[in-house]
Amino acid sequence: MITQEQFRNLELLRTGFSLVPEAKDADPGTAVLVPSCGAAGNAPYKSCTCSAAKKKICRHQRDLSRLVPEFSKALGGRACGEVFAGTLWHALGEILFRSEPISCAETRVLRVGNGDPSRVFATGGGRELLRWLDGTPCLERFMERAGLHPAATRENSRAGTLRKLGLLVRSETEQAMNRVGVRSHRQAWEESFWGRLAYHLFREQGDQAGSFEPEIEEGSGEFTLIWKGGPSDQPAFRLVVPRTEVRSVLALLAEAFPGKPGLAIHPLPLKSLFFVAPTTDLDLVEIRPVIQALQANGEARFFEQESLAKFTYGDLVYVKELGILAELERPDRPRKFQAPASMTLARSRIPSFLADHQDDVEGGSLVLEDSLRPLRVLREFDRIVIESGQRDPDERSWYWLSVRYGFGNEQLDLREILEAKREGRPFVETGQGWVDVAAPAFRELDSLLARANLMESRGAGGTLHLSAAEILRLTTSASGRVGIADAGTRGDFVRRLLAGEPSAPLEELHGLAAPLRPYQRVGVEWARFLYENSLSGLLCDDMGLGKTHQAMALMVWLREVERVEEPCLVVCPTTVISHWREKLRVHAPRLRVAIHHGAARDLTGALAEADVLVTSYGILRNDAIEMQSVSFALVVLDEAQHLKNRDTLAYRAACLLRSRMKLGLTGTPIENSLLDLKALFDLVLQGYLGTDAEFVRTYVPTESGGETLLPEAPALEGLRRKIAPFVLRRTKQAVLDELPDKTEDVRTCQLSDDQVKLYRDALATRGRPLMEQLAQGAADGRPVPYVHIFAVLTLLKRICNHPALVLGGKEGGEDEQYRSGKWDLFQELLSESLDSGQKVVVFSQFLGTIAMMERLLGRWNVGTVALTGSSRDRGELVRRFNEDPDCRVFLGSLKAGGTGIDLVGGSVVIHYDRWWNAAREDQATDRVHRIGQRRAVQVFKLVSEGTLEEKIATIIERKRGVMQSVVRETNQPLSKLFSRAELIELLGVV
Repeated sequence: MITQEQFRNLELLRTGFSLVPEAKDADPGTAVLVPSCGAAGNAPYKSCTCSAAKKKICRHQRDLSRLVPEFSKALGGRACGEVFAGTLWHALGEILFRSEPISCAETRVLRVGNGDPSRVFATGGGRELLRWLDGTPCLERFMERAGLHPAATRENSRAGTLRKLGLLVRSETEQAMNRVGVRSHRQAWEESFWGRLAYHLFREQGDQAGSFEPEIEEGSGEFTLIWKGGPSDQPAFRLVVPRTEVRSVLALLAEAFPGKPGLAIHPLPLKSLFFVAPTTDLDLVEIRPVIQALQANGEARFFEQESLAKFTYGDLVYVKELGILAELERPDRPRKFQAPASMTLARSRIPSFLADHQDDVEGGSLVLEDSLRPLRVLREFDRIVIESGQRDPDERSWYWLSVRYGFGNEQLDLREILEAKREGRPFVETGQGWVDVAAPAFRELDSLLARANLMESRGAGGTLHLSAAEILRLTTSASGRVGIADAGTRGDFVRRLLAGEPSAPLEELHGLAAPLRPYQRVGVEWARFLYENSLSGLLCDDMGLGKTHQAMALMVWLREVERVEEPCLVVCPTTVISHWREKLRVHAPRLRVAIHHGAARDLTGALAEADVLVTSYGILRNDAIEMQSVSFALVVLDEAQHLKNRDTLAYRAACLLRSRMKLGLTGTPIENSLLDLKALFDLVLQGYLGTDAEFVRTYVPTESGGETLLPEAPALEGLRRKIAPFVLRRTKQAVLDELPDKTEDVRTCQLSDDQVKLYRDALATRGRPLMEQLAQGAADGRPVPYVHIFAVLTLLKRICNHPALVLGGKEGGEDEQYRSGKWDLFQELLSESLDSGQKVVVFSQFLGTIAMMERLLGRWNVGTVALTGSSRDRGELVRRFNEDPDCRVFLGSLKAGGTGIDLVGGSVVIHYDRWWNAAREDQATDRVHRIGQRRAVQVFKLVSEGTLEEKIATIIERKRGVMQSVVRETNQPLSKLFSRAELIELLGVV
C-alpha cells in the first residue's frame, strides 16, 4: 500500500523521478527512474543507492515503480514537467529569476529570533528574498530541496537526488553545452533559488486554494507578497519582489486572481483630480489633502518629492495618501495635465465620474450641478429590437440584421456598441445618459469582436452578419424583451429562429415503421429546426422516452424529405451497437445500416452501401483520422455523457467529425458538475458557452470551509435561458399519462455480528488514519488522498454487502459461512416478488455479489440471466429475460446493465448496493420503467443502517438542485465527488 509519506518523499524533474529514503529506513537508498534517459541512450534508467540494489531489484525501486503511475494518474496522465510549467508557481518563479538569477549557493539562511519559527532567506549581500512564516515540516523540505539544510550534503538528500536527476534528463544539446562549461537557460532556472522555490511550492501546494496579499512596507518601501492558503487562511511565507518586476508580478496575479482588491494599477492623472464646479458638494474628505497639494504645487512637483523615491517601482508609484499603486505616464507621451492650477471635469470624463460615484449620487452625499442631474450611467437595457433582416443567400444559417438596444425612450445600434468596444471606449453617449459597454449585460458581445466580416455593410444604414447561434446567444442572454420590427413575411424567418420552429410542419414519414408519439414529434420538429439552421444540440429526455426513436425519425426525414445524400453516423458505447442495429432494422427498415466495428472493418466499403453507419467510441478513437475525412449529414452521439472528459482521445476525435449537425443523446447531461454540460456543449457547439475559465467563474459551485457555495440564482437562470434553444428535456411524468406508476422504497437492515466486526476493524486500521490525514490536511493544506480514501470506502461497501466478499477464498465463494443482514433482506424481497409472479431486475456494482446471486438462484431453480462487462450477445440475454416466461431474474452490473437496453419484462427493481451517484441508479431503473412497460414498477434500494451507505444517500441529496435550475425537468445529482468535510463524515461512521 502506498503511503502519504512515500508520496511526500517523491522528487521529480522534467521526466525523471526519484524516491528519497525515510528517516527510519534501516538500509536507506535513493531510487531513481527515468523512463527515457538521454544519458543512457534514451533507454529507461533505473537505480538505487541501497546495498540490496547491487544484487536485485530492491524495495525502494519497487515502491518508486508503484508511485510513478499513481502520481501520473493524479496529474491526469500529463507529464509532470508539463503540468509544472503551466502553474502560477512556475510563472512567478520565472519573473523573479529574470530579475535576480541567484543560485541556491549564493543564498543565506537566517533565523528571526528566539522562539520565532520564521526563517529569512537572503542574498549574500543581505537583501531579503523570502521569509518563511511558519515552522512546519514543509519549510524543512524546502531547505533540503534548495540544498540549504545540513542534511543536504548527503547523497540521499533531496538536493542530491535533484542534482542527479538534472544530469539524467539533460537533452543532447544541454550535454554538449555542459561539456564546454555552459548551462542552458532551463538548467540555470531549475538550479536557481527561485526555480527550487517554484518547484517546492508546486509539490507542496499544487493547485490548492489560496491567494497572494500584496503589501508595501511603510519603512523600507519594499513591495511584498504574502501567501495565505488552506482553511485556516494563515500566512505561510512572504516574498520580496524586485522593484523592476512589480508590474509584471501584478499583471500575473491579476490574471490568476481576477477582481481581487490590491492588484489593480491606476493610471495618472487620477480620478481624484476631478473638480466638478465650485458649488459641488464633494464629500470625499480622505483625498482632499492630495487634491489641494496638486492644485497648489502641480502634479509634477508632487511626484518629485524625495519621500516618494522609496515608493517608486519602475514606472509605478505608491501614493500613500490614496492607498493605491499608480502608473506614471510614459516619457514618450505628453502629460494631459501640467501643473494644474484649477481643474474642470471634461464632458468625456463625466460618465466615468458618475460610474465611480453612483452610490454617492444616489445617496445624496455628492450633489451634481443641474445640467448633470438628469444624466446617468446605463448598465442595463430593457429590450432588443431586430429589424431590416434577410438571410444570407449563400448560407441559410447566416443572417444580415440590424439590432438595436432600447433604454427607455432611446435606442442604440449594436454596431455603435461593438465599435466602442473595439476602440476601447468605455461609454457611448445617448440622450438618457452614457451606456457602459463594459457592463455585464453586454459581456456576450465580446465574442463577436474577433470576426473580421461582422460589420460589412449590406443595404441602407448597414447591418451585421450574424450566425443563427450568435443571434440566439444574444437574445437568450437578454433579461429584457426581444421584438421583431419588420411586419409580415419579411420578419418570419427571424421569428421562427427565435421561436425554435422549423420552416414547415413535419410531413408523414413513410420510412418510419412505428408512429411518433406527440412529444416525440415535438422532439423531431426541434431537431429539424437545429438542422435547418446548421445548429446542434442535446436531446436529454428521461430514460425510456425514445431518444433513439426520435433520432431515427430525423434520419428518415433527411433521406425522404431533404433528399440528403451524405450518410448519417451513430457513435455509441460498444455494448449498445446491437441495440441500435435492432432498432433501425425494426423501426426504420428503409435505411441501409452498416456496422463499423471489429478487426476486419472497412470504412470505405461500409459507406458505399449505407445510409447509417453505426460505430463505437473506441473505434472512433482508433480510426479518428479516417473518420474525419468523411462529411456526414448528421452525427448522433448516443450516451453522450461518455464523452464528458475533454482530455480523452475519443472526445477530441468526436470534436473533429465533420457534419452539418451533431445531436447528443443523454439522460444525464450533468452527472458530476456543470462542467459536464460545458464539455458536451463544446462538443456540439464549440465556443457557445465561452471559455472554461469564464464558465467556472460564473456558474460552477465552489467549496469554502467545508461548505458548498452555489452560484447566484440569476446566473443559473441566465445559463438556463442561454442553453434552452439547444437542449430538449422531458420527463416521463410530464409526457406519458399511460406509463404505469413507479414506487421507490428504501429498505434498511442491520449489520450482522460478522459484518460489525469487519466494519469496525476496517475503520480502525484503514479509515481512522485517513480521517486524521484529512483533518490534518485541512490545517496544513495537503491534498486529499482520493485514491486511498475510495479504496477504503469500497472496502466498507463490500462489507455492507456480505462478509464473503472480503473473507472468501475467491470473491463471494464462501457466502454460506457468514451472515449478512442485507443478504437476508434481499432473499426475503426476492422470494416475495417471485412468489407474486413478477420478474425481478437486480443491480450491483460488485461482480462477486452477482456471482453469489447466481449461485443462490441456481439452488432455488429459478431461471436467470446475468449481464456484466464480459458478457457476450447482450441482445440475446435481454430478449430472453423479456420474452421467456421461465427466465424470472435479470442480474446486472450497474455499468454494463444500466444503459442501452430495455428490460420492460421486469416490474421489480432491486438496487442491492448504492452507487456514488444517484444518476446511475436512475438510469438503471429507467431500463425497466420506460415505454412498453405495462405493470407498475416497484423499486427497492437496500441500505445498511449506521454505515456509510446512509451517509452517501444523505450527502447526495444535499447536492441536488443546481441542474434543476439549468436543464429543466430533471432530478439528477450535482456531484459524485465529496468535499473534505464529507469524506471525514463518511469515514467517521461507526
